Amino acid sequence: MAKLQLNNLYGYFGRKQIGLITSNVKNDELLNVLSSRVVKSINPLNDDYSSILTYSNVNHDMLQSLNNEFQSIGTDTNYVMSNVAIAAAVTSYARIHMIPFKIDPNTLYTDTDSHFTTKPIDPTLLGLDIGLMKDELKGQVIQEAYFLGPKKYGYYIIDKDGIRKEFSVFSGIPRNSLSFEEVKQIYNGASITKTISNRFYKSFKNLNITIKDSTITIKNTNDKKLVNNRYLPPVINSG
Repeated sequence: MAKLQLNNLYGYFGRKQIGLITSNVKNDELLNVLSSRVVKSINPLNDDYSSILTYSNVNHDMLQSLNNEFQSIGTDTNYVMSNVAIAAAVTSYARIHMIPFKIDPNTLYTDTDSHFTTKPIDPTLLGLDIGLMKDELKGQVIQEAYFLGPKKYGYYIIDKDGIRKEFSVFSGIPRNSLSFEEVKQIYNGASITKTISNRFYKSFKNLNITIKDSTITIKNTNDKKLVNNRYLPPVINSG
């Protein structure tokens, strides 16, 4: 609960001052909305209605000239309490804290708050308290691992009973959906196709939500290449 409160507080400080509002309007009233709101998208529903996504902030100078009144962010009844400077400071201090781990030559991979290393971590940095690192493998050692890029890696361990356990993280699919052999194949240039069950799809046109399986192809893209725990920019061939 304490961690949830900290994360929520940080998130509130980093909120945008501009919100989004989804509403259904009659098609013959769209012109009035376009003249007073900043519209992000319009999705026709039928011959009579459309679903529109608008920014909650309005152009006050334009509204004054049109003599219209609309509720917007910043009023007493709808005010966003945010402070980007505080949120940026929290992020910056977190980055400063992780820098020693990132530049450590024994580090294989780091993410927001994770650290894969070839040497034991200082025991004073481990624990269950907020701010300390957690040993998710509980003292066990990774036997082999492949780190392909941000949130794209796989590894396996041999537990105390001699049983091999495989783990994988790949953005876009559920955790541990890939076997270690499949991670190796992707590293070597292969494409792996996976079926993801029970995905939710929404339709603005029909105003309904459907649940169905989907197929996704996973491959090692070159947009963010990981070398020695450093993300290299993509190579652009010119001429």
